[in-house]
Amino acid sequence: MAAYHQRWIFVNGRRWHLAVLILITILFPQKSLSSPAQPQILSGINYLYNYQFDEALAALDSVRFIDPDHPVQPFVRLAVRWLKAQTETGYEQSYLVIEKEVETLVPWYNARMEMYPNDPEYPLYLGSAYGMKARIALARRDWLGVVVSGYRGYRYVNLASIIDPDLPDIMMPVGLMEYYTGKMPGSIRWLAELFGINADTRSGLDKLEMAASSSYYSWIESSNVLVYAYLYMEKDFTRALKWVTPLTETFPKNPMFKLLEAEIWAKSGNWLAVDNVLPELVKISQNESPLLKNECEIKTLHILALKAYDKKNYQQVITLTTNIIENYQMEFDWLLGFAYLLRGKATELSGDRATAIIDYKKTASMDNKYPEVKEARKLISIPFTG
Repeated sequence: MAAYHQRWIFVNGRRWHLAVLILITILFPQKSLSSPAQPQILSGINYLYNYQFDEALAALDSVRFIDPDHPVQPFVRLAVRWLKAQTETGYEQSYLVIEKEVETLVPWYNARMEMYPNDPEYPLYLGSAYGMKARIALARRDWLGVVVSGYRGYRYVNLASIIDPDLPDIMMPVGLMEYYTGKMPGSIRWLAELFGINADTRSGLDKLEMAASSSYYSWIESSNVLVYAYLYMEKDFTRALKWVTPLTETFPKNPMFKLLEAEIWAKSGNWLAVDNVLPELVKISQNESPLLKNECEIKTLHILALKAYDKKNYQQVITLTTNIIENYQMEFDWLLGFAYLLRGKATELSGDRATAIIDYKKTASMDNKYPEVKEARKLISIPFTG
């Protein structure tokens, strides 16, 4: 009960939002909670999740004066600057921010590791900083870059594990690395294994579930990753709902969690639940930031398209998915591929297979860790009958 209560303290605010987070770990080992700067750290994190970036940076500036060696502050600052740049100036500029910030963080954490060799938090956050660079490589489909930066991060997280093997938050970055490397092409998996990374999706999911169930703070990101993994890659909607429910209940104003939950309901055929939340989803999509507004709108249109497809309103499916395709600005292309596949199915069921094949080929060219890629390739050679 105490841990659950503290989670609420951590997120007390008007809105909590964090975009699709792959290969980024915001971890808060319990040892850091004894810092006199902890209230300011919590405020900074809360502002970060509310997309109040200037306020977050001000809170983190206070931490520098109260506890200049606090291991969390530099990494949270990196996350704030990254999301601020992403929201205000776009994805490419945010990557430049990550690269510049990591260059500063690496020597800072290395110096503290020499000063405090028995503190696992410094290598843990240094590993997380390298995880941010791996995220850039993932967005650019630079699989080798994912493994190289991921390995650097993995090495430091492993060092943190040696210092304190009972630190549950360590399961988050390790599980994340294992799961996503396990989804990469065979040559990359082989290289990851050569680096000592266990490229095993099941092992990765198990570790993420351990972190989601028992860690103090990383349960949030662990749960978030599990929802994405089960919803989009494993197609296990029961498990996806299991991990999204604590997120939506704990963070009722988080738009991304609500959109994920609504999509799970849609793919599970629970249209009553979808209908109950649709007015709120439409309201959520009216965000002031152009990129956030686009992401919320696209995801809402995706849910509406799933509903129209289930109701066999194929012309509406084509209209909605075309809207997604023509207005897509999201960082990763996975939902774009889903839109092409759904439009292709609706088009073929409407009697136009030739046009449908064009859409199937768009999906087939996606990153093949998504099951839709295999489905699209099959549909190119076999007519779709519904």
